[in-house]
Amino acid sequence: MGVKDVKETVKNITKLILTNPQKVIREEDLKNLSKAFNFEQIISEIYVNLRNIGFELIKTNFLDQQYYILTSEGKDDNITPSQYGTLALIIALSKELDENMKIEDLKEIFADIWDTDIQFLLNNDYLRKFDDLEIIKVAPLGKATMKNIIREIQLKNLLDIFKE
Repeated sequence: MGVKDVKETVKNITKLILTNPQKVIREEDLKNLSKAFNFEQIISEIYVNLRNIGFELIKTNFLDQQYYILTSEGKDDNITPSQYGTLALIIALSKELDENMKIEDLKEIFADIWDTDIQFLLNNDYLRKFDDLEIIKVAPLGKATMKNIIREIQLKNLLDIFKE
């Protein structure tokens, strides 16, 4: 297996990441696709390829698994400013209080926008609902979407906005 094989593998995985409609891929799947090679070398070259065309691949943890998410600079045009604000607040709450937010608590906090903003975020996999556990978690896509908007989301800073 030579340099040509490595380059072909990098090219194929880069293409797969770019054409994946979910924008999310498990690290385990990437390792399986490149198992004949050094994964760190492959993923490093994929990062470079994507950065050269204006994209970024970020790594995040969700449900004890590692994921890579394809992002680009700027905001996601599918999300309204209100939905960004809602997502930012939920991320801050999950960081400060509990990663596993109770559905009932969130329904109470976001009662006015549950059927619009929250439902949109759930339907488009920015948030994930686990009915059996009665919780909601921020999905990898939600984390990646906010990465370029607010670098370090802190609940205190968001709550300060609402103080009189």
